[in-house]
Amino acid sequence: MKLLVDTSVLIDHLRGGNAWKKVVAESGEDLKLFVPTIVIFELFSGQSTHDLSMVVKIYQLLDNFQKIELDENIAKIAGEFFRDAKHRIQVSDYIIAASALSINARVVTLNKKHFAQISGISIYSL
Repeated sequence: MKLLVDTSVLIDHLRGGNAWKKVVAESGEDLKLFVPTIVIFELFSGQSTHDLSMVVKIYQLLDNFQKIELDENIAKIAGEFFRDAKHRIQVSDYIIAASALSINARVVTLNKKHFAQISGISIYSL
């Protein structure tokens, strides 16, 4: 199973939440984890990254994932999602959704309302 993890789940984990633990516990051995590089941007844009121990935690967490770079195809798909949206969400969410679509992965997120607005995106239920 391919899962692409949204920033919300990783922030929840870094703050001591249980969403990430639930994903790992429920997923089988065939689990493949992905994170778009835009999520790395979002993680490092937080004020808590002024603390070196938080930076170390983020890098340790990111070691569990294959990175998905923003390429021309993902940018095109994200742009089309943005263009066709009835209700705007953050640009990064369109990039995350397009990244998931590009590798046929389900999105793991705590912001289901955002991703549910994007046609063709499969959301992993927490």
